[in-house]
Amino acid sequence: MSDGTLEEAMTADVTDEQRAAVAAFVASVPMAAMVHSMQYEVVGANVLCEEVLDCPVAGMLGRPVADFVPLGDRASAKQMAMQLGHRYPASGPSGDGRPIGALRRVRRSDGDVVSCWMHVGISTIAGRRFIVALLDLVNPVVDDTVHWRDRAERDDLTGLLRRGPLLAQVDEWAVADRPIALGFVDVDRLKSINDAHGHAAGDALLEAAGRRLKQWSPRGSIVGRYAGDEFVFAVTDGVGGSSLDGEALADAVRSAICSEPVPFGSRLLGCR
Repeated sequence: MSDGTLEEAMTADVTDEQRAAVAAFVASVPMAAMVHSMQYEVVGANVLCEEVLDCPVAGMLGRPVADFVPLGDRASAKQMAMQLGHRYPASGPSGDGRPIGALRRVRRSDGDVVSCWMHVGISTIAGRRFIVALLDLVNPVVDDTVHWRDRAERDDLTGLLRRGPLLAQVDEWAVADRPIALGFVDVDRLKSINDAHGHAAGDALLEAAGRRLKQWSPRGSIVGRYAGDEFVFAVTDGVGGSSLDGEALADAVRSAICSEPVPFGSRLLGCR
């Protein structure tokens, strides 16, 4: 077991005194700052960070930092954390103690992904080591180049995750031994609607189904387009107050998608 892993395994919960010290620390930083524990729980952020993540500080505290990392970036974020462990070892020979600076993406509370220059290091606050991240939004020209990466992970019609990124997140939950519910949602009558009204009508039905499924999904769950007329949502127990009761989830999804017809021109398209 490495020093960093040992430190994580043996460290007690963050105390109220340490949380207060972290709050005072981030309040003194003149740019967006977030602090999380070595177990990747957010324990502090300042008001400038609210602007970057479109989330109040109170809504960040206690959440896993992964909530603010796009799915496709989580593997590289883990590599950065490992690199930090080498630069700031908990014991043994000292590292070089240099923070890591990189162009990174963060996910806002509204689901949008933005790019920022991020400087990350480890600091000791009130006798405990914390990971400190400073965030600075990049200019629109640079952000536009990163935008295309996010486009590659999402379905063009619905904007939902493609199959690969969605399954990668499910794999992460499975490796962490978290209980998972997977729901496969087929849109019935799609062929008959395409035959009767054209493929534009079918696309309107799929786009509406994906949008409604996304709007219904609990915070922290993931939704993707698995195939032509098939969607998938995945949720792990306890996320957003969710339950893994399969029948209840199925009823909730059916109600969310099919409660109202989908407008298309002068017609109303039904789905089930």
